[in-house]
Amino acid sequence: MMKTLFAASVAAAALTGAVVAQDDQSGENIAAERGEATTGVEQLALSQQLYQVAAENRDPLAMIVAARLRAGVDVEDRDYEAEAEDGEVEDGEIDFLSAEDMFEEARVLARGDETLNGLIEDAEAEQGRGRVSGPGRDTGFVRARSTTFYNVSFRGGERAAVWANGPGITDLDMYVYDQNGNLICRDIDYSDNMSCFWTPRWTGNFRIEVRNLGSTGVSFNVVTN
Repeated sequence: MMKTLFAASVAAAALTGAVVAQDDQSGENIAAERGEATTGVEQLALSQQLYQVAAENRDPLAMIVAARLRAGVDVEDRDYEAEAEDGEVEDGEIDFLSAEDMFEEARVLARGDETLNGLIEDAEAEQGRGRVSGPGRDTGFVRARSTTFYNVSFRGGERAAVWANGPGITDLDMYVYDQNGNLICRDIDYSDNMSCFWTPRWTGNFRIEVRNLGSTGVSFNVVTN
């Protein structure tokens, strides 16, 4: 009986703590803990990075790995409401590489090598195993030296993930702010391949900004979990 009462007390205390954490929406909306393991969005981002390395180095083995990672994630189309710095929103139009696209490029890089083609066929046959679902993808457009942004809600205590990539012709940066205006994450290298991962303390809205530092307006993919 005492053990039952103790367990109930611990559960009640934990629940109370969770409610307090949700009610306290001051400060930065980011937890010290990382949250759950690698998300499908992170797997997509890694797949794209490997794809670029494989394409640049004409490496069929790296391309096969990239394709296998891409094949492990189901992505659904979403319609995020975009806003633009100057108030004029344009629709984006950009390709989103599939696993099939990457496998086909791997075949080209393999140049008829029977061993490599066998690896490609084996990897294609395993596409449906352990597939991760959940990420949603939309396309956006950002004008030269301007910003396009989205307001997206993420659940408290769960890993939040955002990834975006452009056509490779300009420098795009990503900034994520919480509802209190705090900078939660940024990716500001010289490429147009961007990602941010964090764990919110509470369920709330976040402002995702894609800034174009170049002189050419471009379309881009944006994916979130």
